[in-house]
Amino acid sequence: MQVIVPLVCFAIPFLAGLILVRKRIKYLVPAFAIGFAILMIWAIYKGQQAQGWDGIGYAILAILMAAPALIGTLVGAAVGLWQRKRRDAKQT
Repeated sequence: MQVIVPLVCFAIPFLAGLILVRKRIKYLVPAFAIGFAILMIWAIYKGQQAQGWDGIGYAILAILMAAPALIGTLVGAAVGLWQRKRRDAKQT
């Protein structure tokens, strides 16, 4: 379970970033990235305020869900941009 949750949280935003850049809707990628960064910052802040198991829950949200989603979005966008540039270079 410790591996499945981060993989799913990485894979879905990865595919979203990839598809958004390939379909030329790349202006949404920074919005997703900023949203995941805000979620991670909020979870870290709330985790510092909480006591006991609640703080651990917020840390799990930040580290196992928000961080892989942020990284997945950025990597997916980078791969999509690379593929799009490669495809455009082949056509010319």
